[in-house]
Amino acid sequence: MHSITISDALLMGNQKLKKVTNNYINEAFWILSQSLNQDKATLLLNQDNILNEAEIKNFLDLINRRTSNEPLQLILNSVSFYNYKFITQKDVFIPRPETELCIDIIKNYNYKFNSTLEIGCGLGCISITIALENISSHIMAIDINEKAISGSILNANKLQCNNVEFIHDNFFKIKHKKKYDLIISNPPYIPISDIKKLDMNVIMHDPLSALTDFDDGLSFYRYLAQQGHQILSKNGLIFVEFGGQNQKLLLRDIFENHNYKLEFFNDLNHIPRFLAAQLCN
Repeated sequence: MHSITISDALLMGNQKLKKVTNNYINEAFWILSQSLNQDKATLLLNQDNILNEAEIKNFLDLINRRTSNEPLQLILNSVSFYNYKFITQKDVFIPRPETELCIDIIKNYNYKFNSTLEIGCGLGCISITIALENISSHIMAIDINEKAISGSILNANKLQCNNVEFIHDNFFKIKHKKKYDLIISNPPYIPISDIKKLDMNVIMHDPLSALTDFDDGLSFYRYLAQQGHQILSKNGLIFVEFGGQNQKLLLRDIFENHNYKLEFFNDLNHIPRFLAAQLCN
């Protein structure tokens, strides 16, 4: 076997990744960077360096995981969210890029929330970002997935965030002892009947309970609209992500029937994606 340089390895990665992604050039760089523990600039400056057998095997193993449709974020062990780097964890939901927009929308309210509740925190990206961006002084984040809580605590420690309390619990059963100025959630909103339409890498690698409520996708919104009267502060805000135009119409009915004032926001693809709901006085 002839000597394989960094440049050769990148070409091998490109050829394999072309089959699964249009972003194959960047992904090959990122995966080789992860494999060799070297940044992209170092790789570019040392393209003639020869890799040893162990380095080649490690790189190709990671490439093969990607060509088997494993999410890049799991292979790289990290995901970027609002310019912060979060450690990913197997069997914990990975946030999508469009979810970052929720931080900017909430910032535009120009209000310092004293207390925040996040329902379904996953890797802790939203809660930790809210804390680090000084949007809220105290945050409680709950998730039914125990691995999500351990992953969130790991990320909070890594990012030196100490004003988020992570709790392993079921939102439908937890007894709240206080009211919140902000309740935020990206709940499982995909109807169980639509799960089979998802990309295979989503079905294989995201926990099903983070994708669907095993019903029509609206269970969390119905319960939240009802519970908001008990756990939302005066002038408090419920902020949720949802799944497009059809759900927008359904959510309008759910929240208006519980006497909320609503404001909808599109994502960067102009698809209805977020709802802000405040109790009418």
